[in-house]
Amino acid sequence: MARRPTPPRPTGSRRSSPQSGRVPPQSGRAPQRPLDAQQGQASREAAPSDPPGRSYGRPPVTAVDAPREPRPDASDSPDGPDNVVPAAHRFRALVAGRPWRRRRRAIIAGAVVVTLLLIGVLSAAIWLPALRLQQISVTGLGYVEEQAVRSHLDPRLGDSVLLLPTDAIGEDLATVPGIESAQVERRWPDGMHVTVVESEPVAHLTRADGTVAVIDAAGEELPAAAAEGATLIPLRVGTTSQDPDGAAEAMTEVLAELPDPIRPAVQDMTATSPSDVTFTLALEDGGTKSVVWGDARDAELKGDVVQALIPQPGSVIDVSSPVAPVTR
Repeated sequence: MARRPTPPRPTGSRRSSPQSGRVPPQSGRAPQRPLDAQQGQASREAAPSDPPGRSYGRPPVTAVDAPREPRPDASDSPDGPDNVVPAAHRFRALVAGRPWRRRRRAIIAGAVVVTLLLIGVLSAAIWLPALRLQQISVTGLGYVEEQAVRSHLDPRLGDSVLLLPTDAIGEDLATVPGIESAQVERRWPDGMHVTVVESEPVAHLTRADGTVAVIDAAGEELPAAAAEGATLIPLRVGTTSQDPDGAAEAMTEVLAELPDPIRPAVQDMTATSPSDVTFTLALEDGGTKSVVWGDARDAELKGDVVQALIPQPGSVIDVSSPVAPVTR
């Protein structure tokens, strides 16, 4: 007699209720496993065995689960969808972020243009014929001959008025005997004006050989014409002098170093050596005193001592040693 087929069991496993104390009946056949359990078992059997020491409590961390670096925006990458727009965008951002660079370039370009323009204008002015020196005028001359001045100025004719070294020309003219100083001015467009100040003569020096020279307050020799109409102090070198040149030089130095209250009162001066300069001093009461000055050293101290001893009795004041003066 044929057996009736047994209907399939449900896929889920039956669990015994903890509240009931019943135990499911045991049958002679092994209970069938659910389909999900069978598939899971098959998967575990097909998978390779895990290495020892691996944890089964949580899934392993793979490279996929590792934190990733943020990817740059495609618009900022040169490999973006458009290779022209990102580059232009970066350039605009660079320039817009540094406006001082544009200003600096503009300033540099402007300075270069202005410099080139100035160089061009100056070059044209230097070589312009209308600015060449053609006229020279000189004023202030008395006993100094104009030709002596012109000899220093005429070589400048034809030079650019713009480049005239006025200070250097004035210093050059001051070396002419009799010229104390000279002021040089440009007269546009092609002229130059020179104002001369002549040295004032104060003495005439008679040397041992009989020659005479006119000298100024600085002891410089002047042209002979400077003596015309001037009141000069006579300076004489003794005929017995062993060093006439040294004696003459010492007198000019002493005359140049004399204090202002004393120099106008000097009537004459003599010397036979550089260390025995003597002069006659006119007094306010009409009298005179002879001053033994010595050499040209300590002029300021000697002048103070002479002024202090003038009221003292005696006709001679010896200040050749100013720390130990003598009156007699």
